[in-house]
Amino acid sequence: RDETDRNGMRVVIELKKDANPQVVLNQLYRFTQLQDTVGVIMLALDDGVPKIMSLKTMMERYIEFQMQVIRRRTAFELKKAKEREHILEGYIIALDNIDEVIHIIRTSYDNAKENLMQRFSLSEVQAQAILDMRLKALQGLDREKLQNEYDELEKRIEYYRELLSDENMLKG
Repeated sequence: RDETDRNGMRVVIELKKDANPQVVLNQLYRFTQLQDTVGVIMLALDDGVPKIMSLKTMMERYIEFQMQVIRRRTAFELKKAKEREHILEGYIIALDNIDEVIHIIRTSYDNAKENLMQRFSLSEVQAQAILDMRLKALQGLDREKLQNEYDELEKRIEYYRELLSDENMLKG
């Protein structure tokens, strides 16, 4: 009888009065897939050399690999967050001096990027990001939204740095 529900699987086998439960159980194990043996060859590359490893060694190598993946992913996300934070700093500077930035962009012919970099001490990436925006979008920037995103990025960057420096947190 199948008594499977949301809590899990359950199969009930009701025996006749004269049946031996141990014999029925042994037959179930023998003729069904209630109990199967699976052969596994624990062969893996260990420092470029094929070796047969124990289950413990295999698990240790897998955990080391997962930690390496987490480190690389976190370093990548940290790099992206720092790049975005750098651009947001430029946007905030531009927003604080919006009239002057628009004036510089309109009056400059080919050297708007250099003029922005010189006047506001922006990096080339920040100046290019400001120039890539349409003037309407530049005027429509909301200081509060930019500041909130900047603060959120700072928190995330701090978390990534902490994760990369703390071995216990990384294992967690």
